[in-house]
Amino acid sequence: MSWFRRNDTESIAKERLKLILVQDRALLSPSLLNEMKGKIIEVINSYLEINQNEIEIKIGRESHRTTLEAIIPVKGVKKSHR
Repeated sequence: MSWFRRNDTESIAKERLKLILVQDRALLSPSLLNEMKGKIIEVINSYLEINQNEIEIKIGRESHRTTLEAIIPVKGVKKSHR
């Protein structure tokens, strides 16, 4: 599963550098961040039908605060939760 859409080499490298800087500031190790992303997707997937190939989860920095942005394409609500 890809966490980031692949554009070109430069943008991928820039995005990775930003992620490393934010991880350092947020005190999240790469393995902890990947575990957190997996759990977020697991919970959402238990309620909604999602397109896992197009998921984007980013941690960023805005105005002196750390942000989490998740773009998760939703196909619909699972029948068990209607």
